[in-house]
Amino acid sequence: MSNVFALTTDREQPIQIEADTATIDNVKGIAIYEGSVIVTQGSIRINASRVTINYNEKQDIEKVIAKGKPARFKQRLDRGEDIKAKASLMEYNAIKSILTLKKKAELRKEKGGEDTYISSAPHITYDTQDGIIRADQGNNKRGRVIMTLIPAKTKK
Repeated sequence: MSNVFALTTDREQPIQIEADTATIDNVKGIAIYEGSVIVTQGSIRINASRVTINYNEKQDIEKVIAKGKPARFKQRLDRGEDIKAKASLMEYNAIKSILTLKKKAELRKEKGGEDTYISSAPHITYDTQDGIIRADQGNNKRGRVIMTLIPAKTKK
C-alpha cells in the first residue's frame, strides 16, 4: 500500500544524517547521533540534539527517537502541504509509519506559508500513511488538547 499522504517518493530516497558525533553498534542494531543532528530523507527533515536509530540485521530502520529543545519534524505531502511537528521527544515507528510526539507536542499543517490547523497537546500521534492524528493527555493527566482550525481566506 502506498503512502497516500506523505510524499510518495520519500521512502525510496537515501537517508542522510549529519551530527557532531556518531556511535554505531552493528551487533545491537543501534546508532546514536548527537549534537545538532539533521536527518533528511526526500522531503522529510528532522532536527534534534540527539537521534537514536534502531535497525535490524538487514539494515532496515525500525525506530527513530529524536530528542531536543524541541526536536522538529517536517514532511511534504503529495497535495503540496507540509506537516510540521515539534516536541521534546519524538518517536517514529518506521514499520507502522507512526510519529509520536511527547512533551510540549505541536503538529501543524501548512500550505503556501499559511497554517490550516494547529494541534497542541502533551501527546500526539500522527499516522503518516493514513493521515490520522490523535491528540490526548498521554501519561500527563493535567494537559489539555488544543486544536485551532484556520479558515481559508475568502476571495474578494
